[in-house]
Amino acid sequence: MNRIRLAITASVLFISPVAALAQAQQGQLPDTDKTPGVTLIHVPDEKAANCLTDLMGEKIEIDDTITQTMICTKGYSKCIRNVSSAVKRAVYKAYSMPEGPHTGLCNTDQGCEVDHLISIELGGANDRKNLWPQPYEGLKFNAHAKDKLENFLHDQVCNGGKLTLHAAQREITTNWVESYKTRIGEPD
Repeated sequence: MNRIRLAITASVLFISPVAALAQAQQGQLPDTDKTPGVTLIHVPDEKAANCLTDLMGEKIEIDDTITQTMICTKGYSKCIRNVSSAVKRAVYKAYSMPEGPHTGLCNTDQGCEVDHLISIELGGANDRKNLWPQPYEGLKFNAHAKDKLENFLHDQVCNGGKLTLHAAQREITTNWVESYKTRIGEPD
């Protein structure tokens, strides 16, 4: 009996990484070596500080710690989102893709976005280690599905505290596809 349990446990442990690898190869998950996910710890620049000051109604300065209150304030993302064209080019290059949102895996009408693994609305950074090319179409778990999960998790964190910010960040980083299936179901 113990051998059967051990065999079942071993097969489950073996299947999970294989399934994750298959999803990554299909473009549904980022390469964890290139995109492990990074959170934003401090207010990055004067533009963000000024925007957050206007939003929060209190003086926010460069290098102030990013708080959950900031993240949960409507408009936070527009203050923080800032991915340059050079960084986007570097992300495509890191993924061995020709530059541009309509090439390689992204060769569809809607193309790809350079997406944040940990979304801005969950405290993600604009760092290359948090960015990857994600198709808008051609995959069941595409950028539109991930956007839906990001909004769901943000709501769980910010409206009633049903989920901690750290737990949401960990969940989306570990395997956002499995998180989607567990929390929302199958995409439309």
